[in-house]
Amino acid sequence: MNKLSIILGAFIFSVGQLVLADSQPTSRVQIKVEQQGRLDAGRIDYLFKLYDVGQNKDISDQDLNESHTKKLHFIVYDAALKEFNHVHPTFDVNTWKAELNLPVNGNYFIWAQGELLDGAEFSSPMTVQIINGKIENPKIPLNDVRSVSDSQTVVDLAKTKIRAGKMTMLTFKVSRKDGVEPIMAPYLGALAHVIATPADGDELIHVHPMDGSSPNTGMIHATFPKEGAYRLWIQFIEHDELKIIPLSVIVFK
Repeated sequence: MNKLSIILGAFIFSVGQLVLADSQPTSRVQIKVEQQGRLDAGRIDYLFKLYDVGQNKDISDQDLNESHTKKLHFIVYDAALKEFNHVHPTFDVNTWKAELNLPVNGNYFIWAQGELLDGAEFSSPMTVQIINGKIENPKIPLNDVRSVSDSQTVVDLAKTKIRAGKMTMLTFKVSRKDGVEPIMAPYLGALAHVIATPADGDELIHVHPMDGSSPNTGMIHATFPKEGAYRLWIQFIEHDELKIIPLSVIVFK
């Protein structure tokens, strides 16, 4: 096994900086790894430290508030925007560990997200290359795809036109092909988690939707920072199963 030693609304993160609504950009928290570069594909124990630049100290689990039932969220996706992991690292003595499943070769973006005890939110970026696994996914231009199914579960995203820099309200509905009523359950303290990134992968939007008019609907409030195509992953629990549904949208000027 390889070893390498957030609320309602939208959070927009760029590589190297964090933008939170009315907050000022910050790169206060950094990921520190003992080994950088390439990792063998498969199940990976990704070992790292978090460093608070402002306090000049490493960050333990005792330095973080719980955010959506977890101390730390770890978002990982490949440059082709096909592979996706959302896991929750654990802390032991002086090191964080994220258990990843990355069977496909390629360059990957990594974001560690959390909240410091003083309330400051952070999203710290890192990149890694995966080798000796399945053939790398080709980069294919994203289209506007707002209805996707996974086995029996179907997600339909509203056709609302999205403009860069403007707050957008997107409703979504969960249904089933077999006609059975969807049974939704909270996932990490929210109806769903929505992760969005532009086609170049270098920014991250993390949204926790509001409940909709029925148990199987939700409302996403998000601001997309620039025009172009975006990948969206919607995560939720339906009939006791965690679903990860990939969609894509086009954002206009």
